[in-house]
Amino acid sequence: MFEFGSAFVTIHAWEFMLLVVYIVVFVLYYGRKKRLMIGQNPEYKYYLLGYFARLFGSLSLIWIFVYYYDNGDTISFFNSAVPVANLAMIDPGKFFEMFFLSNTLENYRYLYNSETGFPLGYIYADERTYFLVKLVGVLLLVSFKSIILVSVVVSTITYGGVWNLYRMLVRYYPQIPGRLAIAVLFLPSCVFWGSGLLKDTFAFSAVCWFIYGLDSIFFVGRNAWRNWVNVVLAAWIMIAMKPYVFMTVFPATLLWLLYHRVRHFRNALVRMLFLPVAMTVLATGSIFVIQGLGDRLGKFSLDVALQTIVVSQADLKRSEQYGTNFFDIGEMEATWSSVLGKFPQATFGGLFRPQLPECNNIVMVLAGLENTFLFLLVLYILFRSRVVFFITLVLRNPLLQLCFVFAVGYAFMIGVTTPNFGALVRFKIPMLPLFVSGLFITSHFLDRRRKALATGQRFDLDAFSGGDPDRSDPRVQERGVRPARNKRR
Repeated sequence: MFEFGSAFVTIHAWEFMLLVVYIVVFVLYYGRKKRLMIGQNPEYKYYLLGYFARLFGSLSLIWIFVYYYDNGDTISFFNSAVPVANLAMIDPGKFFEMFFLSNTLENYRYLYNSETGFPLGYIYADERTYFLVKLVGVLLLVSFKSIILVSVVVSTITYGGVWNLYRMLVRYYPQIPGRLAIAVLFLPSCVFWGSGLLKDTFAFSAVCWFIYGLDSIFFVGRNAWRNWVNVVLAAWIMIAMKPYVFMTVFPATLLWLLYHRVRHFRNALVRMLFLPVAMTVLATGSIFVIQGLGDRLGKFSLDVALQTIVVSQADLKRSEQYGTNFFDIGEMEATWSSVLGKFPQATFGGLFRPQLPECNNIVMVLAGLENTFLFLLVLYILFRSRVVFFITLVLRNPLLQLCFVFAVGYAFMIGVTTPNFGALVRFKIPMLPLFVSGLFITSHFLDRRRKALATGQRFDLDAFSGGDPDRSDPRVQERGVRPARNKRR
């Protein structure tokens, strides 16, 4: 019987045959939905392409971990999830009980035995990683306990959140669907690290669902109860797997929701007076919610966050374990002033590292090329906007505030805690789609502004503060570009 793999996982011929069946079924489903929707929603031309990108990323991840690394997190998660699936088939009662039991040594011995197999000890001991293993164990029941089949199922399930975020952005800016597709659907890091059997895949999709759900509730007014369920489930997954993702996206979305309302105030004085109050409410509300989740956030709670940051920095820079594949932002003390003093270095690292000279393998080189592109794109936009217009644009556009506040805050969070490049390229994917989308939207504004000025018209930035003013009906004339006033008046 044909098979291949490593010392840690084996893939058999029957898995490849079933893989073809799974892909055909999923592609037929997505193809039918595309045909039904594309008439009124032109962005659906990217629907199947985006899904193929997820499949490619998911399968590529398996190949890399099996052949290149010959081990790694994906294989460890899979091997730890197989006993969970075995438990479901051997003792369904214990399987359902497992979801409510704490991961203690006593429960480990109670749940698992030589017949089911045992999850890896360090994975079982980590509550957040064990949560992923439980989810994957459930999915293995419909994947015949195959690593390639469950990877395809994971990429299919998580694609929904990514696609909905893309559709949301296109609703605001329908004139740049191709650029937004690159940012959300086809960015190489997100395709590779955000499609497979990793916590990052679920966290990435949860961020997308969270933002899409809030937009649907507050700005579209569609399926409120269903979208509230999506928002709550997305927040639960983020908190359960990667609490720092929720800690960063929650304040950014609050700012987005508040300022989206503030911008409708016609009186500039009222807007100016209301903004400090809104920011105070934002800061107080964010701290209140995060403190209220203290037990769930664990080592990322505010009470122990400083110690977590310092310990993470020291651990991930240990050369005997990780080699020299890291960047150093300098010594830090367990004080907020010391941590915040590293903001420039940490944020730059979170956004743009590793750079090409720092890459020492093919996976890092691909990440380095992407980071170089992003760095050059930022410089290009800052040059075109003369910086001042860029700042003005962000201050007056709620969606851009969401994109850049989340990106900068998240980049600082991972930059100050994750100096190891191997971990950094994975951890940064939840913020990349919004960051790159924000850059492309800014470039779109600059293009329209240049076109208006070149034809002697005045570019009205306020008309674009909620997206392209003609987005709801293509027959409506542009309201963002107006004839220039006679200077003699």
